[in-house]
Amino acid sequence: MFGLFNKQNNEETAIPEWNAELQESQQRWFAFLEKLEVKMEELATAAIPELKQLLEEDEDLYKRTFHRVYAGVRGQLNNIREKARDTYEEKINCIYYDLNSQVSVLSKNHDLLSDFRTACSDRHNEFERKFEHWSDQIEKTQERDLEIEYQKILNEFETIKDKFSCKQCGGNITIDKIFLIETYISCPYCQSQNTFAPSTQARMLQNIARGLAEQRTVHLYEAFETENNKERELYHQRHELSLSKIHQTDSRVLNEINTKMDQLEIDRQNVIQNAPKLYQVYLRAMYDEWNKITPDLKEHNEKMYQNQLHYK
Repeated sequence: MFGLFNKQNNEETAIPEWNAELQESQQRWFAFLEKLEVKMEELATAAIPELKQLLEEDEDLYKRTFHRVYAGVRGQLNNIREKARDTYEEKINCIYYDLNSQVSVLSKNHDLLSDFRTACSDRHNEFERKFEHWSDQIEKTQERDLEIEYQKILNEFETIKDKFSCKQCGGNITIDKIFLIETYISCPYCQSQNTFAPSTQARMLQNIARGLAEQRTVHLYEAFETENNKERELYHQRHELSLSKIHQTDSRVLNEINTKMDQLEIDRQNVIQNAPKLYQVYLRAMYDEWNKITPDLKEHNEKMYQNQLHYK
């Protein structure tokens, strides 16, 4: 009888034949992801400067050429990600679930299977982090310097504002502001109505106004984001301290932990109250800038401001 038990124990502790297959699959998976990461980095580092240059040089007001190339680069990057996901399902999950149906969870050998899946999953997560990094870098190439575009509109306005004449009497009519749509302007001499049509570039001011206002106030939004993110950080710190109390019996240590937890909760509540205030500061400043850029839209913008403020 004892010999039988010893034989069973030896079988439990012996390294199974399928472990070699796991190790080979893991090594291939790691090597495959490394190749994809190299390909992803090469794609991004080559595309980013080209996209930035294209955005700057594209004369089309809607930047259609840039967006077409940008979409192509994003498509290639996403294809790389899909290859990783598909391969993970086919080469890692399949072998895991196949063996998991054959190996009892009570068997010590099941740890080999769990370790395999954990290692492969962690490596996939590392790949995903690198994908997110390059994805963010490529996305940033869309960020236009709207101050430059705004200055072009202002320069154009300075050039044309004194060159508009009345079609009825020929008298000079000064354009006193940037118009976003066709507008009737009265002649100061004969009082006839003249239709003034803004240029395509001037019409674009309405499209870039909010983005420009957001660029000018981004530091205020970042201050809000930083404060807002503190709440989760403080919550997790407090939660970790709470878990540390489970097996703690020393009353002095428990009191110290409770004191720290109380302070963290006070700090968290302060953040919860302060973050919305910082958002309101940002929102008001952003809309003020927006109204300066397109004063004709102020009434409409203020309604949007009130709705957004209430929603937040």
